[in-house]
Amino acid sequence: MKKIIVLFLLDLFVSCTVATYLYFTRDVDAAFTTGLSIFVAFSPICFVLAEQFTIFFAGRKLAAQDVTFNNPNALKLLADVDVVAMSYNRILTCNEYYITDLVPTEGLKQSALLTMAASAEREAQHLIGRTIYDAATSRGLKLQKPTESDELPGRGVESVINKILVRVGSPGWIASHNVSISVILRNKIDQLLVKGKTTLLVSTGRLARGIVALKDEINEDAKIFLMTLRQKKIETLLLTAQPKKMAYRIAKDFELDNIRTNLTPEGKAREIQIFRAKGKVIAFIGTDNQDLPALEMADVSFLLSGDAEEIKADFEIPTLEKFLTAREIALKTGKILKINRRLALLSWIILLPPAFLTALESPPIQFNPITAAAGVAIFSAIILAIGTSNA
Repeated sequence: MKKIIVLFLLDLFVSCTVATYLYFTRDVDAAFTTGLSIFVAFSPICFVLAEQFTIFFAGRKLAAQDVTFNNPNALKLLADVDVVAMSYNRILTCNEYYITDLVPTEGLKQSALLTMAASAEREAQHLIGRTIYDAATSRGLKLQKPTESDELPGRGVESVINKILVRVGSPGWIASHNVSISVILRNKIDQLLVKGKTTLLVSTGRLARGIVALKDEINEDAKIFLMTLRQKKIETLLLTAQPKKMAYRIAKDFELDNIRTNLTPEGKAREIQIFRAKGKVIAFIGTDNQDLPALEMADVSFLLSGDAEEIKADFEIPTLEKFLTAREIALKTGKILKINRRLALLSWIILLPPAFLTALESPPIQFNPITAAAGVAIFSAIILAIGTSNA
């Protein structure tokens, strides 16, 4: 929009300058005819149609594919994307977590461990926390209400229950609080990670009380999606909070170019920044508020499923397949934009010289504002016809 305003102001300045000069050196008729001819011929109308209408019709085509389109500039960048970054949970998995293992320390029952974890996760909004809470309530366990609770995205939750600080979260985060983790628990965590299970430690104070392990099935559609990206020579980047030892299992299930583990939401954004510094154009596909920093850092952002209404990504898509659809539309739109911009420039090349020549007392070509308007109308019609081919 700023570019259009600048062009309009430049058009107004040039035409008024020439008209003023002719008013004082020739006569009013010459000033009016030449000034208006230049104003019409130099008008940015063709550029407005080339940009705005082409993108408008592309937006209609995206809407027909159930893709919500929020940023016109992102459509231009999408055609140049060479790296697709994404989260692990809910993108490469089916978003259907279930508890597979409860590993309490000696002297503690599985039900007691689950009660402890579910009580801490009672007010959690994250899917894993809700899964633990629902599993405990479905078993009829009596949960306690925390007096304080703080959910830390990408790390875990810490709650105060009966004046005792209970943490449920990633082993690395728990360990960072100088919590004592036995060798038995550490070995069990490694075994569970190799099997592709998400492992959470439960601690009270500075003592680890056990492990809650969950599983989410592999998304087979994601495998097809990644294969298609490889065929199109688009690099893939997985950004996950999962521990490094989980990377082996992820790499076994999916063919990915790059995997970064142990990441907080801010860590994901930093990784995207690193890739952008290498000259890469990054599209990030996220699912919820934990992905917000990465969505904001990426060149083009995609929100899958649109569950987080408060997040306004450049695109909102119902399935991974729609990313490919949006990119194909972006590629076609990019070609149309290039053609229409050239046509808009051609309108200036053809119409401006005779408009300026009307300043002469005996111009070699008869040209007036009506002729200029007809020329602009013809170019505008051609641009619209080409733009609608993307509708």
